[in-house]
Amino acid sequence: MTYLLPRAVVVLIAWGMTCGLIRTLWPGADPMIFGVAGACWALGGFAYFGYLRKLRRDIEELERNRRFRINPGATESPLVPAE
Repeated sequence: MTYLLPRAVVVLIAWGMTCGLIRTLWPGADPMIFGVAGACWALGGFAYFGYLRKLRRDIEELERNRRFRINPGATESPLVPAE
């Protein structure tokens, strides 16, 4: 749940902003448009955050199998032998 809740809030905020823009730019919009916008944000959120989760698992597996850790602040090679 700690993984899902912040991401759900981000998607809800983005959907709310999109609905606000639609309401401002197109006052006579059909309510179905808001549902379609919400579904698009939900699908995009699932795809993006699922991909980030997969990348995180792959990095952890690489570190575990190769006995390396990722050094994100490195200027040359980001892989540093683990102690």
